[in-house]
Amino acid sequence: MDRMLPFGLPGPTAFYVSLYVATLAVHVVFMNYVLAGVGYLAVASFRGKRKGADGGPVELSDVLRDWMPFATSAAITAGVAPLLFVQILYRKEFYTANLLLFHRWMAILPLLIVGFYLLYLLKTPWIGGQSAVVRGVVALGALACFSFTGLSWTENHLLSTDRASWPGLYERGSMVYYHPQLLPRLGMWAVGAIPTMCALAAWQMYYLQRKGAGVDPRQPRNLARLAIAGVLLSVACGAAYWRQLDASAQGHIVGKAAGPYFAAACFGLVLQVGSWLAHAPRSDFRRQALMVCTLGLALTIAGMTAVREAIRLSVIDVSPLYAQHADAARKGGLVVFVVFFLVNAGLIGWCLCLTRKRSESATVE
Repeated sequence: MDRMLPFGLPGPTAFYVSLYVATLAVHVVFMNYVLAGVGYLAVASFRGKRKGADGGPVELSDVLRDWMPFATSAAITAGVAPLLFVQILYRKEFYTANLLLFHRWMAILPLLIVGFYLLYLLKTPWIGGQSAVVRGVVALGALACFSFTGLSWTENHLLSTDRASWPGLYERGSMVYYHPQLLPRLGMWAVGAIPTMCALAAWQMYYLQRKGAGVDPRQPRNLARLAIAGVLLSVACGAAYWRQLDASAQGHIVGKAAGPYFAAACFGLVLQVGSWLAHAPRSDFRRQALMVCTLGLALTIAGMTAVREAIRLSVIDVSPLYAQHADAARKGGLVVFVVFFLVNAGLIGWCLCLTRKRSESATVE
């Protein structure tokens, strides 16, 4: 346990960092689907009458509207584990940022609830009969709630790493924190959500396609264009974010600590673009190309999540907590965690199977 592991950390601390990165990556997958999906619905809701309501071809907005409440609950649930681990790893910094932002930080809870119920409203028959303006306002309201949550988390993260600003922010009594990295960082994660949403939605449409549902033949081409645009925009925002980092953080990204993870993330982007280019001229979804896309997506999300943590560890000294992490690691509990993880995963899978069967029965009827 004393040998040095990822990011140059001792065993117990590296164990908790690895768990944090792994659980955060899972949360990011659902979070990306929700953020980009709600953004797409906000745009699509302003266009004409709601598609799919008259039995026409299935489009992206139909899939997103049906699945968005479930995906939101999955994103919130998946966010619990990394939230617990971040308190173990960065206790003082995380709690200090929370206290300094105060009401601004706590506002994310009621806004998440509002956004969650707006998504349910967006899929009701009643809203389908309303004008495009009404549907658009509802979708924009949900997007505003989730965008504020993303802004708050980014603000909190940057504030937790900027100790020099704590006294001044406290003296002013301000609950708004700005950092030069805020906008490019937020933009990188926001537009980076688009390829994730496209990949997950493509798998959903592939499944519908195999079941004989009438999927709009333009969807593979449209999703390919949207995903590639998301990749290019995220790279542009990433470049802007890079310019705001100091030399030390840049060195960590391309150095021994995070260099392999950064390379894996970049290679993942290449795989994603290649698979989407293969889809662009087609009128149906191809399983092989989607598998390559999924592999690339996994590499990008896992790699960038690890890089994110390497940057934070280059600023925050967690060595005073090494002894506490080692003591916590000796307490056990891993077996209980694994058992409950498997039980909950099984229950969620069972619920999905029940929902799928009832959905298929309703379609047949």
